[in-house]
Amino acid sequence: MTRTNPSKTKPRMDKTTDRKEADRKQIIFTEGAKGGGGKTTLLSSLADFFLAESIPVKLLDADIDNKSRGSLSHLFKGTPKIDIRTDHGLDQFIGMVLDEKAQTVLADLGAGSSKETWAWFEQMHDSVREEGIRFLAIGLVTNDSSTTSAILDWANALQNRVDYLVVKNKVAGEDFSYLFESEPGQRFLQLAKPAIIEMERRLPDIQQELNDRGLSLRQALEAPAEIAGPVLSKSYNRMRIKGYVNRLEKQFSEIIDVLLPPYEALAGK
Repeated sequence: MTRTNPSKTKPRMDKTTDRKEADRKQIIFTEGAKGGGGKTTLLSSLADFFLAESIPVKLLDADIDNKSRGSLSHLFKGTPKIDIRTDHGLDQFIGMVLDEKAQTVLADLGAGSSKETWAWFEQMHDSVREEGIRFLAIGLVTNDSSTTSAILDWANALQNRVDYLVVKNKVAGEDFSYLFESEPGQRFLQLAKPAIIEMERRLPDIQQELNDRGLSLRQALEAPAEIAGPVLSKSYNRMRIKGYVNRLEKQFSEIIDVLLPPYEALAGK
């Protein structure tokens, strides 16, 4: 995959972490849910963070239903787009992970991949675990109760075979009570003990321009004006974008042992 070297062009920002590698192969994936939850937006920012910190990472776009300009493969040119819903789709996916030199793989799963993924975990997880692969599932919750239902459905299917990261996406408000106050939600939080971070609402015109131009936040900051376009190039929008990056990446650095766990934290998983 060909990308601009962020270390040469990125705006000046504070160093956030000394961790540069997971201690074994791992797949960090978004839990497939209906569109609009922000999973690709979050994963693109996580990819930005890893690349800016010189953490080796492989990107995979498994959301074949997302043909829009906001897909992971549109934001990061050269990202393979694979269909994991075929008979051997997830097997091929794991094969790519094992063959990849990078310890960490970021995968964006589509809304229609839930049942296939759950069935595959039932059949294949023990064998994959023997290969030393660790999984981190990212669930995004909004004020739409269906996003909480999706998180709980994934947790019910995958149970303790993965670690969990919950992202409170404030795109439509800050009411996450169905997850944090309902009995099923509280039971999940107690048993799964997920790491929890927040993703703030972005101004619609900025997010739309990012999608239309196929740019992540950091890419927009690094791009020349002819690539970023008139909206993203405005000084006040650049300041907003840099704020989005700094605040979200600060949270990534605070959970770095979840994103890149040391070996002792992986024992028995």
